[in-house]
Amino acid sequence: MISPTLKCSFIYGKYQRISKVGQNKKTKYAIFEHISTSSYRVIMSKTSQQDLRQALPGILISLAVIVVLVIIVDWASVFESFRTVDLRFLALHGLLYMVSVAARAMGARTLLEDRPTFRDSFMIMMQGYLLNNVLPFRLGELGRAYLLGRKTGTGTFFTIPAIMIERAYDLAFAALIVMGTLPFVFSGVDWARPVALTTLSLVTIGLFSLHLVARFRIPLRNWADKTAGRVKLIEKYILPRIDSFLDGLAVLTSLKSFSLSLGWMALSWLFALANQYALLRGFLPSAKPLASSFSLGISSFGGAIPSMPSALGVYEGAVVVALGVLGISSGIAFAFAITHHMMHILYSGIFGMVAFSREGESLFGMYQKLTRKKTTEEV
Repeated sequence: MISPTLKCSFIYGKYQRISKVGQNKKTKYAIFEHISTSSYRVIMSKTSQQDLRQALPGILISLAVIVVLVIIVDWASVFESFRTVDLRFLALHGLLYMVSVAARAMGARTLLEDRPTFRDSFMIMMQGYLLNNVLPFRLGELGRAYLLGRKTGTGTFFTIPAIMIERAYDLAFAALIVMGTLPFVFSGVDWARPVALTTLSLVTIGLFSLHLVARFRIPLRNWADKTAGRVKLIEKYILPRIDSFLDGLAVLTSLKSFSLSLGWMALSWLFALANQYALLRGFLPSAKPLASSFSLGISSFGGAIPSMPSALGVYEGAVVVALGVLGISSGIAFAFAITHHMMHILYSGIFGMVAFSREGESLFGMYQKLTRKKTTEEV
């Protein structure tokens, strides 16, 4: 038996360890036992710089809104609002929030033809919220698709259509809320009506288009087969995944599944309206449902603006503006907005981290999977 020895060599200018192991007079060399720390840092530095450049517009927008809020918000009123908040309504807000997420989880489950259990759908919903709260580029939706595909064994491209349909429902309900509350709001927000109407029209067209794709998926699949030989892009990227994607859209061809999923999502939004009203009552006992409803509709559209993870700053700014139109002070509006935002982050953080820990996943690991970053083993 030959005693192990350690040699050092420079390969491509980087220090590498080489282990020499002897066994039955035959020597084996394990080269590249690990990659040098300096190489790893260079790789991570390059990918981090790329991510930062892509996220920079959202970061700047969030910072700009935060600066404006710091200037215009009545901070004395904010502190007074926190001091006098009715904690009973805070507890009610938490209960209604959970019911709203539960109804949404049922809607998501219906869109996937009941493949995930309710528990899996609920926990993955919270995991998606958690990813949106801490990762850039709003990766929570893609993360949910990945986790649902892995949990159900159907794959990510089967679950992506369900996420798309769910988001279309959200845009439609937000547009309906804005249009429904506008007649009772001051005339200064007339700009919101055409935005809401345009959004609702586009969502309707989009859902109908997806329905047509699902209805004629067999001819579409045959067309893709014929075209793949002539167009390399289709052959390489679309053809291997088109079956799963089209199968995921099949729910739109079933009136029962479509109606049931839409009903669950409507129920989720109803409880979302209720939890917003309950929380606002905690800060402002004289608050009317109109104020919280209008705020929810406007802030939902505000979430489409590029921003930091969790729409930090942008969400608060949208709520302060919406409630300000209705005569509610900036201090109360900001206290209401930041409380709901922090509660959302807290609830999704607790449930999401529990789910990730049970699966042995880490947030950084999920980020690498969702962005396909190379690990050190792939370098």
